[in-house]
Amino acid sequence: MEKIRDRFRNFGKKQRSAERLLQIGHSGASLWKGKEFSFTTGQFAKLDRSYRRHCGPTAVTNLVYTLAGEEGSPVSEKPEEVFKKIAGIGKRRLIYMNADFLKVFGGTSDILAPLFILASLKAYGINGYRARGPFPATAGRICSELDRGAILYMEVHHHPVYGNHHMLCYGYRIADGRLMLRIADGWINRIHELPAGEERFALCTAISKKKN
Repeated sequence: MEKIRDRFRNFGKKQRSAERLLQIGHSGASLWKGKEFSFTTGQFAKLDRSYRRHCGPTAVTNLVYTLAGEEGSPVSEKPEEVFKKIAGIGKRRLIYMNADFLKVFGGTSDILAPLFILASLKAYGINGYRARGPFPATAGRICSELDRGAILYMEVHHHPVYGNHHMLCYGYRIADGRLMLRIADGWINRIHELPAGEERFALCTAISKKKN
């Protein structure tokens, strides 16, 4: 019974949080709509025999395709080749570990994700961007960064659907008092919406243009 009461209290907090966002001027942002990519872990799982816990390299692959297109230089390589190159960057820097030991060890480092992102962008000649974070993924932080035109590399932990997972967030909207994120989750090969705040905790890294 106490768990049920906690869930209702948390839902009320999320509603009030979304209402406060509306009050301070966050009305919703999807500045990248129509420019996003949403490759999936399933596309890459059997490359080089097998990949495990590779949601991080998948998210960075989506980011590289998105920003290359934004810069007017679309990636000409096949997604599988781009993914392998990006995963290799992560492995050489000990940021990504292609393992799933005891369902705990392996995957992409939360803390080192910004370095992984910048190294991958550099490998594809995408310059002039910065990666700030990781920060706690509060509703205010998410909306503020997206309103400024950033893309968010999200790291969710203990999520009821994803467990521990990395993905991209391109935008948001507030619907029926809830903050809905526009994401490429690496599981579904299309952009879709996800309610914010269902995980136990989350971090985010903001990728945005450097200021002149």
